[in-house]
This record gives sequence, structure tokens and C-alpha cells, in this order.
Amino acid sequence: MNPPDGNAARWRKATAAIERQDFTAAEAILAEALGQIQNDHVSRVPFLTQRAQTLGPLGRMAEAVANVHEALALLKAAGMKGDAATLHRLGLTLVAARREAEALPLLRTATDQAPAFGIYWKTRGDAEQALGLVEDAEHSFERTLTDDTINWAAQLSLARLKRWTTDNNHIARLEAAPARSSMHKACKGYALFKEHDDIGETDAAWAWLQKGAEAARAQSTAPNRPAWNALDERETLAAWKTHFPPHLFTTCETRIGHAGPRRIFIIGLPRSGTTLIERILAAHSQVQALGELPTFPATVKKASRSPTAHLLDADTVAAAARIDPQTIAIAYTSETAWQCAGRPFVTDKLPHNYSYAGLIRLAFPDAILIHMQRDPMDSLFGAYKLNFTAPWSFDQNDLAEHYANYRSAMQYWKVCLGAGLVDISLEALIDAPEVQVRRLLGACDLPFEPACLSPHSAQGAVASASAVQVRKAINAEGVGAWRRYARQLEPLRRRLEEMGFVDHDGAAIS
Repeated sequence: MNPPDGNAARWRKATAAIERQDFTAAEAILAEALGQIQNDHVSRVPFLTQRAQTLGPLGRMAEAVANVHEALALLKAAGMKGDAATLHRLGLTLVAARREAEALPLLRTATDQAPAFGIYWKTRGDAEQALGLVEDAEHSFERTLTDDTINWAAQLSLARLKRWTTDNNHIARLEAAPARSSMHKACKGYALFKEHDDIGETDAAWAWLQKGAEAARAQSTAPNRPAWNALDERETLAAWKTHFPPHLFTTCETRIGHAGPRRIFIIGLPRSGTTLIERILAAHSQVQALGELPTFPATVKKASRSPTAHLLDADTVAAAARIDPQTIAIAYTSETAWQCAGRPFVTDKLPHNYSYAGLIRLAFPDAILIHMQRDPMDSLFGAYKLNFTAPWSFDQNDLAEHYANYRSAMQYWKVCLGAGLVDISLEALIDAPEVQVRRLLGACDLPFEPACLSPHSAQGAVASASAVQVRKAINAEGVGAWRRYARQLEPLRRRLEEMGFVDHDGAAIS
């Protein structure tokens, strides 16, 4: 739908702001435009649709979903289905909000109306994959292809969808297709690594992984992305230690009531098994899994009023220390309330919330913090072989430096929180599932339920990089996976050995 003529200027300004990723300015312009349009008029729909897409990056997902629902209600009242572009944008917002089941009918209608638009099929495939509809997702990702274009993000998603074989893969097609931008080259490299790795061609796989990582690293230094370096990360850690000393937590009461359910924060490095823990808990009758919520970091940044470009840095930590933690708790609770369906426990599985562990405890003294641990070589290789947005994951030395900072952070939070921080080992969980699941549930004050031993059967969408793996029963497939590339990963192993985290064979040192 096109905006009404009277608001065309605002529409152009908002669009320009979105293109330069100034979502605050775009949201303000769109909100102003909506203030000039009658509440029950269908001409509100394009502005609501556009505004919903600006609210998500601002950490205001509840408002974003409310805008989607208002737009859909106006279309229904007007007897209109909505055009494909509008339905795709509304569906995209719902997918970002982890409402894939709600988004899928909109996305199916969008692809029915405009089957030639590959981007619509990509979003539909993402929703289907999150819901475990593997065959449907494969069909959708394939439909992104046309005679003259290739959606590289969709091809990367397709490569990750399942394990491919020598008789069934896309290697020839992917290798022949041109990739011009850094983003496309990164997707191509990681997709070809995955498919060559699936069929055991490790030398070819590694070569493509290097191309993918090089392109991803180039992309990560774009002007709208602040560069990452280990020194900045260490300065942020030093700020946590300075502004959140251990004595703050000695008077932290453990059973202060809060509006809403009791919160379980699942933290750790990416690829450490946090999604598996989420699915184990999601199988419990008293637990609702909310997925990887960007809410706590966004709430802290907003409340701190820090003007810096980084979501988390030393300035943000210092500013956050001057805020009453209850202010953060109230804002976080308000933002997530729409996602809670009445169960007494909910999970928040954003791995890098480990940085905020102390502040989480102060904001929610009765929260449960589950720290997932995995052998460093497997965890870091797991991050290295995926096209993560984490800019430390494209270089072996950066991987080691980030791991050292992570370990230092968790050692400090352990001093501060003691038994309030529950460590779970992925390897121990795989070796003795029932023992560790009972221990996990006990730490969460939850009674044992047999369903938790079958997390692959848990209901609900999974939108993380582990979406395919966690649809399988608990298994040891990923244990020692890095050893297939031990020779190529020797720089990482050697650096971790120098730091005292692994031995000469790459095994973890406690």
C-alpha cells in the first residue's frame, strides 16, 4: 500500500532515515504521521507497517507487534487482504518477534501473490525452518532462485538446513554462481564450507571457510558497524569490575517478588549448548521459552542514556551503575509481558547476556542464571564456521582473545554471585542426560518431568543457529568436531594453550 499524498514527505524522510539505519528518527517521523491520520482509516496501514520495522531494532518489540496487529485489524475491517509487500513486511516483524506461527499465513499469502519475489520466499523459509518444517523450508529457499539472481542469504540457510550427501547437494550451483558484495561472498563461502564439510571434503571446505570469513570480516568494518577489538572488550570488563564490586551482591535479597513470571536467563558463549538447555526447559509444563531476546541489553542501553555507538562498552556500564536496577527490571518486564502466556517460569536465552550477569541479578534477585559451558575448541570452532554477526568470530586470534575475556568475565561473576550462577557442562549433559537434567531442574526449583529428557520433541519455534540440531535427540555429534580441522585450527589451539585454557592436544583445562 502507498502512503496518502498528504504524508508523502514524511514517508520519504522516514525511508531515508531507515536506509541510514537511524531508526530513532524514522520512528519519530512515522509516529508523527500516524498522529495526523484518523484511527480507523486504512491509510494508517503503510505507516504502521513501516513503524513496526523501526521499533524492533530499538528494543521496542511489544510496540512493533501491536502495530502489526493494528494494521491487520484495519485491513480486515476494510475487507482487504493487503498487498504482498505489506504482508511480507508485517510477517518479517512477526518473525523477528519470534511469532513465526503467526507470521507464516501472511508470508504464504505474500508468496502466493508475488511468487517471483525471492525475498518473500526467504522470509517464509526462515519461519518454516524455525517451526521445524524442514521440507517446506527447503522448497521455499529453492524458490528464491531465478534465472538471473541468487539470494545468497537463502542459499546459506538452505546449506544449513540439513546434512547433504555426495548425491544430493548444491556445490556445483553455488560454486558457479557469482557473488559480488562482501555480504554475498560471505554467504557463499560459509554455504560452501557447510556442504563440502557434509560430504567429507575438508580441504575444499576449509578453503571456502577462509573466503567466507575474510568477506565477513570486511563486511563487519562497514561504517554503520563499530569495529570490535579485544582492548575495548577488556575495558568494558574492567568497567563491570569497577562499578559493580562484589559487595553489591552480598545484600542482594533472593526472593523479591516481581510482576510476571520467574525468569531463567541462559547464558554462555554462542555454540555452547544454550539452545539445547532452552529446549530441555521448554519441554517442562511450567516453563515457557521466549527465545533469544535482545531486550535486556537494549533496555540497559536505553536506560543508561549512553551516547556511544556500541550497545555495550565502558561508558554504558558506568552509566548503568548510576541507575536503580529496579528501573531496568520494570522496563524489561513491561517490554516482555506480551510474550508471556501465564506459565510461572520463562526463559531468556541470549548467550551474550553473560556480560550482564551481575546487573541481571540486581534487577531480578530471584532470577535463575544458567551458565552453559563447552570445551573451548568445539565452542569457538562452532562460532568460526558460521556467519555470525559477532565480529570476533572471523579470525582465530580474535576468537582466542574473546574467549579469554569471556572466561575472565565469568570468573568475576562467579565471585560475585556464587551459587546464584549455575554452571552446566554440555559434555556432562551428553554423557549423563538424566543426571544433568535433574540437576538443572533442581537448580531452577522445578520438579522433574520425563519430557525434559526428550527436548527434540518440545513444542515451539527455534530461531537460533542450532534450529536443526535441537530437533534431534541429545547426542554427541558435535563433540570433538573441531578435530577434523585440527591442522588448520592449530593457531587457535596454540594461542589457547598459551593462555592456559587447553593442553597440547586441544583438550580443555579446567
